[in-house]
Amino acid sequence: MSFFRSHIIKVPLLLLIITGITFVAWPREDRKQTGESVSAWLMGLRADTDNPEVQNKIYSLRGEQGDIPGLLRKASAIVGEHQDDFTLPVDEGSDTSDDIYNTLLLKWTLFQQEALADTLTVVERQVQVPPASEKEDKSLRSQVTSSIQFIIGAYSRLSDAIDYIRMILRPLIGGISINAP
Repeated sequence: MSFFRSHIIKVPLLLLIITGITFVAWPREDRKQTGESVSAWLMGLRADTDNPEVQNKIYSLRGEQGDIPGLLRKASAIVGEHQDDFTLPVDEGSDTSDDIYNTLLLKWTLFQQEALADTLTVVERQVQVPPASEKEDKSLRSQVTSSIQFIIGAYSRLSDAIDYIRMILRPLIGGISINAP
């Protein structure tokens, strides 16, 4: 019986760690890249021509799943077949599929970096403090009053936090034991 008591915490903790490792290591469906992002990006690289065959091939790329290099290989095959329908710096007939692939890979990387930079600038803008308006009262009395109110609020929150920590550390200090000697 003492064997089970000593391992009552160890067994669930070990099972929890194994479960966490399994969730991290198990490949999920959302980790795979779909062709939707690549096909939308490839539609943006098209010239102003309305070739339905090219559109159908690009739309068929949407249903593909796999890694980005594989999707870009398929996209380079589409671009290689219809070079005049895309605005890429490739020469007609003289470039190999590897040159087209490298060009697409470079443009995809730049596209992803621009998207990341746009995301980062939005985050940086949200962190900035808004400028103070000119209508605020900047007298000494109002500044002292707001400072005192801030200190009183911080002290009351601090005392509440200390009381909560004491309650957690000694939860049964005021309780009554049923089987007291």
